[in-house]
Amino acid sequence: MNSLELIDAIEVAKDSAEMIISTAEKECRKLSDKEQTQLNELRETIKALRAQQTDNNNISKTIMTENFSIIKAIRNVANNRAQDSISQAVIEAGANEMRKAGLNYVGQIQLPSAEVRAITVANEGEDIVATDLFDVVAPLQKSNALIQAGAKFVTGLIGDVKYPVMNNANVTWEGEIAKAGDGNITFKHVKLSPKRLTVEVPISKQFLLQDSVGAEQAIRDEIVKAISAKLEATLLGDEIGTDTKPAGLFYTTETLPVVSDFSALADVESELDGYTSFGEPKYILSPKAKASLRTMPKGEASGMVFANGEVDGTKALTTAHVAGKKFVYGDFSQYVIGQWGNTDLTVDTVTLAGEGSIRLVVNAYFDAKPLRPEALVVATL
Repeated sequence: MNSLELIDAIEVAKDSAEMIISTAEKECRKLSDKEQTQLNELRETIKALRAQQTDNNNISKTIMTENFSIIKAIRNVANNRAQDSISQAVIEAGANEMRKAGLNYVGQIQLPSAEVRAITVANEGEDIVATDLFDVVAPLQKSNALIQAGAKFVTGLIGDVKYPVMNNANVTWEGEIAKAGDGNITFKHVKLSPKRLTVEVPISKQFLLQDSVGAEQAIRDEIVKAISAKLEATLLGDEIGTDTKPAGLFYTTETLPVVSDFSALADVESELDGYTSFGEPKYILSPKAKASLRTMPKGEASGMVFANGEVDGTKALTTAHVAGKKFVYGDFSQYVIGQWGNTDLTVDTVTLAGEGSIRLVVNAYFDAKPLRPEALVVATL
């Protein structure tokens, strides 16, 4: 055992011994023969563990910090080589996380999520701590337009999740010592289920030979960008939801309202008049919608609708993942995005072999739904 494991083992043995003694003291009795035997065995165990601690301390030993390299792990798979101890420990942690989330994995590399802070590995007398693990969640939070607009982003989920949404509450004013009235609170649930998002990232074999920090970051950026782009394009798309993918916000069985002037835009906003907002409303626009609003006048001598990143004073975000001249307006805190497990990578060395490249298949698990559909309205210019 390494030093951290020895400390944990000693503490566990000490707790067990103290429990035996305290139990007898509380019952005002002597230890039974069985308890005395157990106590003696625990004392011997602690003695042996402390002796091992001393032996380990006498060995020249250092605590080393090493960064996990995703490009190295991919290269090992591509070249059919065994993973080094750091890479193997990280992959095992990722696989354990996938199993905990109730998900199957198919790739050779499983990357832990942001929930895993560090991996400790004992290697040839050294306690090696792997840091700088691959984090998909944080970059997604920074780049996803829906999350920036206020959508809830729930990570580390396990199995199907029923997200609670309050339907109605009867709230009353009462005297200082009067009995509180029946809140009559009812709930509905929005069910989220893990859906596999798959993207492909081609990487040249020549690039895999690089060991620079820049090359490592480039691989990480490409994986995050691929996941982020596909996720955002789906959620801000117009396709119907299925068992394998979430519905796009612009999916509707009706014709989208068409906005041709400022008055019509105000009519779209007024659709939220009956909704009690829990958050600040915002816009998410396509680039073409933004361009149109920049030339749409609010009225005589009142300027244009879009200016300084706002639509008539309301913050607006723009993303190319909204098609045409569409836009969505409302309270995005009533939209939830769920994330399960970690990131699963399959290194395919066959499909692109003739081009001197490998194909990296990235699997991640997400779902998303409106908590209160009435809180968001969609339209087109």
